[in-house]
Amino acid sequence: MRPIIAVVSSGREDLKSGPVSKHIELVRESGGTPVIFLAGGDPRDVCEIADGILLTEGPDVHPYFYGADPSPFLKTADYDRDKFEIELFKRAFEMEIPVLGVGRGMHVMNVATNGTLYQDLTREIPKAIKHDWDPKLVDPSQRLHSVRMKTGSRLYEMVKDDLNVSSTNEVFIQVNSFHHQAVKRVGDGFRPVAFSIDGVVEAIEMGEGFYIGVQWCPEFLPEMRGIYRSFISAARKSQLRRIERESIEVKSEGNEV
Repeated sequence: MRPIIAVVSSGREDLKSGPVSKHIELVRESGGTPVIFLAGGDPRDVCEIADGILLTEGPDVHPYFYGADPSPFLKTADYDRDKFEIELFKRAFEMEIPVLGVGRGMHVMNVATNGTLYQDLTREIPKAIKHDWDPKLVDPSQRLHSVRMKTGSRLYEMVKDDLNVSSTNEVFIQVNSFHHQAVKRVGDGFRPVAFSIDGVVEAIEMGEGFYIGVQWCPEFLPEMRGIYRSFISAARKSQLRRIERESIEVKSEGNEV
């Protein structure tokens, strides 16, 4: 049985094109069954059926959730989606459900674990390179800047077979880039494993379980397919744990009867 992957959407994206549709396509290609969940409701309902959760791109995370006031350079925000996804990640973590965060999704994961964000890179990091390319004007598959990735990371293990680079400690890759916010203080339990040349964190991961966030948009880069394959593999293990839990619950109810 294919594992169920909850893909969270705000409901405003066009599911026939763009990032969400690409995520759905890659989840299917990698062996998962994508199910779209609109941000809202009870996160526990998602975790009851999901074997893996994919947090996608979207608006800025409101600084309220990491104890800051909004900067004049904050662009858009969706408080309800922030609240839902942060609670969803915390619940998924408690239940050992794998989570992959892309762009905003990585920011949500970081904030949910007591991390903070730069609200606008241009104003807060004077020497920052250009990160906020417009996907309406630039092909999303275009590689726009370099990233230094640690070879000792789980992330590197996922993509190394599709990369044409190798090194002892670090490798340099080229990625797309469509963001003006970024991880500032890394959340509890996470470690940064990829950086742009200006020091901006481009990927985070945990040592245990599958909790990985990337700043770029891997769905548009063929060499990043290994991330989705590894995610679905982790979701299969999560599915087996869920089936086992449900089996124990059924047996327990039967004994009570």
